[in-house]
Amino acid sequence: MLLETLIALAILGLIGAGFMTALNTGFRSLDTTREGVMAENMVQAQLEDIRYQPYQDSYTVSVPLSPEYSMTIDTQPYEADNNIQQNTITVSRNGKPLLTVTDLKTRRS
Repeated sequence: MLLETLIALAILGLIGAGFMTALNTGFRSLDTTREGVMAENMVQAQLEDIRYQPYQDSYTVSVPLSPEYSMTIDTQPYEADNNIQQNTITVSRNGKPLLTVTDLKTRRS
């Protein structure tokens, strides 16, 4: 009787540990997905802002960021053509890069 109870408790413990591991993995996956979506939204908003600004040599971050996020914008000529520039936007969270997007902008006469 005691042995059967111990075996049942051990099986119940293994099932509980498996459930807790699955729950933890789900929460980590949710956090990763959430931060990816946040990074995509921030980059999209910044690209829209750059699109409506006049053509210039550099751009500043204009979208609001949470304290743990940071954004850098690197602007340079595209293949030595002064009428096309390449803008690379990188979003990081706590110093870890999450998303890098490169877009082109043309000088319109």
